[in-house]
Parts: sequence; C-alpha cells; structure tokens
Amino acid sequence: MQQIIPVTTTSDAAHGDTPSHIVAWPPVIGYVELSVLLGRTVGTLQADRIRRPESLPPASTPPGSRTPRWITADVLDWLRQFRERRVQPVEPVATTSPRRRGRPTKREQIERKRAAQASEGGV
Repeated sequence: MQQIIPVTTTSDAAHGDTPSHIVAWPPVIGYVELSVLLGRTVGTLQADRIRRPESLPPASTPPGSRTPRWITADVLDWLRQFRERRVQPVEPVATTSPRRRGRPTKREQIERKRAAQASEGGV
C-alpha cells in the first residue's frame, strides 16, 4: 500500500483567509491521513467510528471495500463547523478602588473609626 505524504505548497496572497502555505491533500483520504488532520491515532479513529460516530466527519465506504474513505473537502467543511471565533478582549471597567479580600488591617480599622468619630462630632 502506498502512503501519501502531504506536500507543502505556497498560495497567492489574494486569498485573504488562506495562510501563506497550505498542505495539498489527495481528494479522498483514509484513516492515516485523517489521523494527521484530526490529531488522533488510527486506533482512536477506528474506535470512535463505532462508539461515537458523531465525533468524526461523515465517511463513504465504497462497494466491495471494508475500509471507509473520507472526501477531503467534506472533512475540511466538517472541521470549519467547529472553528472558534476570536473574541475581542473586554477592557476592564475602571473602579474607584478594588475591594480587598479578608479582614481590614488595624490601620484601616483605626482610620475608619476616627473618620466616623470626626463626622459625628462635626454635626
């Protein structure tokens, strides 16, 4: 059996979403190539095909063959469904003073007590 190794090629910058280098895959792939694309072992893919078929892209099994095949375009479309969206970081809202955790220090307790006495005595 001949093993197909992905080849790196360059693409035009006109394709905005396409990276500067892409990997050319054959139109139909098997377990080995799918394991490279998904980052899983062949054994895991075989087990997932039986136990959790929803965790894999849809496969095609040609007549007279036991081995499933995946159409590369279908696999890439399936992967695009799970693309994470980039979220702009939210700038923190400026507060007057962040609350500290725990009991106030003795100094803070004394300052609050003096401020309370001063406000009572000034009325």
